[in-house]
Amino acid sequence: MAPDPEEKRIAHEKRVLRREALARRGALSRGEKARHDRVRLGLLLDLDAVRNAGALLAYVSSLENEADTWGILRAFLSESRPVFVPLTGERFGEMTFSRILSLDELRPGRFGLLEPAPSARRTDPVPPDAVCLVPGLAFTRTGHRIGYGGGYFDRFLAAFTGTSVGMAYAFQVVEALPVLPHDTPVDLLATEAGVVDCAAERRLRG
Repeated sequence: MAPDPEEKRIAHEKRVLRREALARRGALSRGEKARHDRVRLGLLLDLDAVRNAGALLAYVSSLENEADTWGILRAFLSESRPVFVPLTGERFGEMTFSRILSLDELRPGRFGLLEPAPSARRTDPVPPDAVCLVPGLAFTRTGHRIGYGGGYFDRFLAAFTGTSVGMAYAFQVVEALPVLPHDTPVDLLATEAGVVDCAAERRLRG
């Protein structure tokens, strides 16, 4: 079947936006990043969805100037609350979550991302009331996002029953993004400027 012209156009537009977003995020100074990350962490820890979560599912921030997740990972682990991090599969776009008991269990894995070492991988079931922190290069207030192009989180979130939270800096929030049918929006969006109820924004906009 020939590629759909509209999908090809949107895919091209996303590639352009992805390059622009990476450049802008890369220009963030170390001091600005640290300040923004501290503010966002405080906002996250105050969220009912986080305080009441049965578990935390979170990417391990390691890419250049990615919104930090180490603070909240440490907070959950210090309270002995369940923490799960992504584990990429052999097939492109395939991702599962593996429980960790310590950040010392993480090692560089596929694409240079930090993942549990093979000896520390656990297939514990994820509680239905978990909260999942989602990375992205750009977000709208309705929760749509541009990720890194693999579709890993879109596939996972399509069947996720907990609360998804986009992680970003305020300058990554844009008015509109091209959207494909398989794109899955997040429920909340957390930046240093505040938390947006994306599900409510989608209801308001119909």
